[in-house]
Amino acid sequence: MSMFRQRITNHRKIFFNYTRDIVCFSCKQDLHDSYTVSGNRGKTRCVPCAVKFHIIDEIPKEIEGEV
Repeated sequence: MSMFRQRITNHRKIFFNYTRDIVCFSCKQDLHDSYTVSGNRGKTRCVPCAVKFHIIDEIPKEIEGEV
């Protein structure tokens, strides 16, 4: 089973993080084994925070039930 991955811009991507121990830049939630939105300068956020801060417009339909 392949995980959902989407490139938004050159610096922003949505991907499933299953290896790195990183935390959300905004809410400090652990992002291990969850969908993550990467940004430039190491600002990685959870998907709900990325929607809240208008980094992405909405949660993609492919991962809507898993976030």
